[in-house]
Amino acid sequence: MRARIGSLLVAVAFAVPVAAQTSDTQPPMPAPQIQSLLKALSGRWITDEKYEPGFLTPNGGSGHGETIFRPGPGGFTIEEEYQSHTPAGELFGFGLIWFDATRGSLEHIWCINVYPTGCEMFPPPPQRGPQWDGKQLILHVESGQNGQKLIFHEVISDITPTSFTQTADVGENGAAAKRWFTIHATKSRR
Repeated sequence: MRARIGSLLVAVAFAVPVAAQTSDTQPPMPAPQIQSLLKALSGRWITDEKYEPGFLTPNGGSGHGETIFRPGPGGFTIEEEYQSHTPAGELFGFGLIWFDATRGSLEHIWCINVYPTGCEMFPPPPQRGPQWDGKQLILHVESGQNGQKLIFHEVISDITPTSFTQTADVGENGAAAKRWFTIHATKSRR
């Protein structure tokens, strides 16, 4: 008898929240910023990359690779996979962008094989997360790396259904930021 009463109480406890929902209750939807960013960048992109001398590429050079942007589960996040052959060696990266309703901003974590920690918030709080205005995505980070102050300013712009341009400017030890790389991405047909 006790087991039945216990089972009945558990069933009622789970049923009450469900019964309290009306047919007007809508499931949560992905943030408009995520939906817009996914619309702009989703897909497989082939990258042609030009690196200026500096930062991780002291002699400059070129690279080529692939970036994939896709929705995460339920479309609440954006997943980015990156693989490229660069003057700094072969790079493998994974990023995740989401909307943090408590901060009212996009947030971003980036994992890449050249980070000693594997992954980092990019930019780390309390710095402002990525900025998306419907036309370009901007990531601005100020941090310390190997005992040096580092400014990193990355922009994805000129976005069309078939291409985009990605640039990064880097400043080390208080020097003004200068162009480190320019990537021209073209949508893959496969």
